[in-house]
Amino acid sequence: MASSFVNIKEIGFWAKDAFIEAMQLCLINEIETQKLDSIEWINEFKTELAIQSLPIIFGGMSMELEEFITTDERKAQIIELIDIIIEKIVSTDKYITGSNLYEMRKRAINIICESGKLDFNDSKEFEKAVNSSGWELSLELSKVKDRYQHSFKLLRLLVNGEMKTTASSPETYWNY
Repeated sequence: MASSFVNIKEIGFWAKDAFIEAMQLCLINEIETQKLDSIEWINEFKTELAIQSLPIIFGGMSMELEEFITTDERKAQIIELIDIIIEKIVSTDKYITGSNLYEMRKRAINIICESGKLDFNDSKEFEKAVNSSGWELSLELSKVKDRYQHSFKLLRLLVNGEMKTTASSPETYWNY
């Protein structure tokens, strides 16, 4: 499986694309759950995350952090969302599941369609895009939810400016 570098100004961490897609989908879901998408920049961020969540370029996924986290207020808002997601991962086995991520992916693709940035000829083409992630076949994700939780902890460190690793740093941040 391909990996992408999640970064802000050359500082960041490598993560498998499946972890990045899960981070994107969970952030999209939480933005909508918290009803924050009425804020213009967050709505734009949500749409860009949805676009990036499609595996168009394996090993080239982006969290769009540098483009959207441009103020301390925005940084604080994203950290708050990350904290909520981490708590959900910790407190329930039903959050990081194949079926839940499948539903989040379906919503992400609908967001792209609603924005006018993607259009499908028919429902079969739409379902093919939703199913291409393989989330619906992922039955044992709750057994590795600690790795998903860790990916959000890394994301929190990055957004909060506490991470110092670059693309060439050893990937010891996955040793926990």
